[in-house]
Amino acid sequence: MNEVPEQEQLACIFCGRNVLLTRIDLNKLDNWDISWKVLITRDILPGPGKGHRGKQIGTGFPAIDSKSLSIIEMVESDVHPEVVEAIKKRLVKIVRAYVEAGIIAPSEIL
Repeated sequence: MNEVPEQEQLACIFCGRNVLLTRIDLNKLDNWDISWKVLITRDILPGPGKGHRGKQIGTGFPAIDSKSLSIIEMVESDVHPEVVEAIKKRLVKIVRAYVEAGIIAPSEIL
């Protein structure tokens, strides 16, 4: 009998989305900064249209950097406090789970 092919996917412990494990550069997981934008505002521009291939300049959903916010900027401007609180709760649950599993020592947190 033929064996069914399998693939490994990594589920984001934060949001639950899956990505093929082979597509993840584990070295980049250590490349995060508190100033990174977490709330991205985008322009909604027309797409290339039916039958067109590839990206055209001036189409799609480009990010508006000046309107996108880091978590610090969200807190300081009081924009979407419910999102800030939900992110905090999720991060606390993740860290708590890692502590309970013995992956993170309490001394590593601060």
